[in-house]
Amino acid sequence: MNLMKRFIVAIMAVIPIVAVAEEAAAPIETGKKSLSVSVSTLNTSDSAVMATKPQDGERPVQPLNIHIGPSKLTLFGYAQTQFDMTKTGPETKNSFSMTRIILMANAELTRKLSFFLMVDAASTQAPKHLHEYYAQYAFMPELKVRVGQFKTPYTLENIISPTLLGTVNLNEGTRYMAGIAGDPLYGNYVGRDLGAMITGDAIKARDGHYYLNYSVGVFNGAGMNLRDNNKHKDVVAMLNVLPTKDITLSGSFIIGKGNAQADDMFGTIAQGTDYTRNRWSVGAEAKWKPLKLRTEYMGGKNGDIKNRAFYAELWCHLFRNFDIVLDYDYLDKNTALSKDAREAMPAWTRTSNYLVGLQYWVYKACRISTQFIFSDRNIGPDTKSWLTQFQIAF
Repeated sequence: MNLMKRFIVAIMAVIPIVAVAEEAAAPIETGKKSLSVSVSTLNTSDSAVMATKPQDGERPVQPLNIHIGPSKLTLFGYAQTQFDMTKTGPETKNSFSMTRIILMANAELTRKLSFFLMVDAASTQAPKHLHEYYAQYAFMPELKVRVGQFKTPYTLENIISPTLLGTVNLNEGTRYMAGIAGDPLYGNYVGRDLGAMITGDAIKARDGHYYLNYSVGVFNGAGMNLRDNNKHKDVVAMLNVLPTKDITLSGSFIIGKGNAQADDMFGTIAQGTDYTRNRWSVGAEAKWKPLKLRTEYMGGKNGDIKNRAFYAELWCHLFRNFDIVLDYDYLDKNTALSKDAREAMPAWTRTSNYLVGLQYWVYKACRISTQFIFSDRNIGPDTKSWLTQFQIAF
């Protein structure tokens, strides 16, 4: 909460500047020098635009840019509120919830040096309010160095903003494999960690897009806002090949040793012990108007237990502002188990999720999404869910 207060105070501190500056530059006398202050809503920050870019056919959200001398501060964010109704066997539950309230600030100190901050005001756990904070120095488009806390470059779905995903909730396989939520050994840290990374774009095409995008980083492996809990580090890397601006071929991996946050359900890893935690993925995204398809296959192991996941998400733009979304998601937590062994487990180990939904873009990156999900578990009752989410972004 103290962190949230500081963030709000920082924003409030610049409001008087905005009120005075309005839309034109105004000099501020500081001794013998004058400091130019101006406010604009131009998309001069690529990182800001990518964080809020809406579906094809809509214009990007215009973030608020505050120029103070040679520096620029961009403020933007989004909020997602949802109503969910879930039926598991004979039991039905329903609830309104505030899924996310994300506030972001990007400070461009120079053309090469920048700082990014992201907080989630909706989180019910204080240690998870602060999502990202990192400094980045761009030597050139092909080489940028990032230090701090941010998303690990593993799987396309993990690094994409929730405002751009077709599913109200991330696919269950991605959540489990990327350390977002669902794996008790890994923990629930929304796919973020502390570390250092080099990233960049290479080989520019005539239409302006880059044929290659890469990221290689070293991370604690303990999760966000935490010091390392063992002497090992995770190495995470991603390579994206874009033969055209509308097609992306992707591969990524995690190599490391984690410290178990809980006992393994298969009885092979005890809480507090170090274990091998490796992951890899291959995937692709393609856009053929009015269609957009993204799919990924993930594999890995916790200790000696192998796991795998797969999803395919398809968007179809029906007519102005409307999309239909179809998604299939598969997760197998232990590929070596026989049918009898699975049925003897105290909880499900394999699931398939089938989703069909409709989304309406109200204004720019603001939308209403409604989706039905059928979850087929290998044991226990199946689950039927109806989710409706309202998203607003600025």
